Amino acid sequence: MTSLVLLNGCLRVDDNPLLSQARGKAAALVIIDQQAYFGRQYGLFRSNLLRLRAQLRAIHRLAQQLAQRQIGLIIRFGDTHSQLCELALKLGAEQLLASEPTAPDEYRALQHLPASVKLQLIDGNSLLSQQLRPDLATLSDRFTSFRKKLEPLLLVTAAEPEHTRAANWLSPDQVAGLSQQSVLQQWLGQTAATSWREGCWDEGSAHARLHYFIWQGQHILHYKDSRNALCGTDYASFFSTPLSLGTLSARRCWQQIEQFEQQVKANDSTYWLKFELLWREFFRWQMRKYQARWFSKNGIAGPADFSSPRLTATQKQRFAAWCAGDTGVPFIDANMQLLNQTGLMSNRGRQNAASYLIYDLELDWRLGAAYFEQRLLDYDCASNWGNWGYIAGVGNSEARAFNPIKQALWYDPNADFVRQQLPQISAAGKAAHRPAPHARLLPQWRSWLDEL
Repeated sequence: MTSLVLLNGCLRVDDNPLLSQARGKAAALVIIDQQAYFGRQYGLFRSNLLRLRAQLRAIHRLAQQLAQRQIGLIIRFGDTHSQLCELALKLGAEQLLASEPTAPDEYRALQHLPASVKLQLIDGNSLLSQQLRPDLATLSDRFTSFRKKLEPLLLVTAAEPEHTRAANWLSPDQVAGLSQQSVLQQWLGQTAATSWREGCWDEGSAHARLHYFIWQGQHILHYKDSRNALCGTDYASFFSTPLSLGTLSARRCWQQIEQFEQQVKANDSTYWLKFELLWREFFRWQMRKYQARWFSKNGIAGPADFSSPRLTATQKQRFAAWCAGDTGVPFIDANMQLLNQTGLMSNRGRQNAASYLIYDLELDWRLGAAYFEQRLLDYDCASNWGNWGYIAGVGNSEARAFNPIKQALWYDPNADFVRQQLPQISAAGKAAHRPAPHARLLPQWRSWLDEL
């Protein structure tokens, strides 16, 4: 039997059940989906070059790792479904082995394959064993209920050992005529990033970061206290990017934390990093439960409304200013400019940027979610749209509005972050948080503005 093994979402050798469970004649494959990176939603491209290059670096490194094991990687660009059908025909494939998606469009792309091709999905990025898979019909829409039900039972399945050649893989020479390697060179360019410090999140860089944050620097011990910081290299784990790319497995991450707790120390911070991994898991199952409803204006909280946002001229100006980091509210603008420059934004920054767009600018939350999809290096469909729906009050929580002036004074009291990102601001101390003349000021800010 010949199998196509689609490695999208699992761009790694470590703890990769797609590699370890393949049998017979097998061809390893990655498809760069044209719609996912070059398509548009609400007038916005779904990805920028920075995010695309992060994906391509991970693919490029995976191809090198597999080649060292005499496994060829077929790289294709285009429509995922069409590419799968074409390759299945060329190779006479009888099976497609793929990572179980969470995004509805990724799942649709794997359906309606030629009748001769059997689809086998493996959830290669879940914390939960097959025995703990939730029943979607009864899955709670509240994280606390989800956590309390599963946490006492959670014995994370052991990570897969590094791939062994159980399958008869097509070699690099055998797949050379099937692969579109030129796509990598065209879009990757001559970028020289080689480590997580330089924005590279291939498998080697992901494991280096994992070791650094947990073991070498032991920054995990202060994670709960430092996670609300706005910039730096050690305040947060930054595991979200390799987890979203699939260059790091959630199981490996969880087990490294538990090993550290057993061998070094367990505290509230080590638990909190596992707590965040459970949030990620929760949103993955919520996306599978409600699927496309997450893209409705009313989210999962009301009747489906998939109409595109319609903006007045004033609203278009507000949205453009928010995207550019030019709202006149320094705390918001600093976070948005950091996102635009690096593809990164802290959790605290994301909550405030989202709240400001929804409640202060009074714009459709889906516009913000789509812009984050375009820009975030760690874009994950379930986490991004789930968190935006959460803030907007159309997901798994009531509406959550933040006062950006109050938040700025709490989390950037001396305005160091604001001055770092907005060097044109010369005001000293917390006065740097004073909104610009063109900013839209709201009455509920007044008492906090008085402190500036």
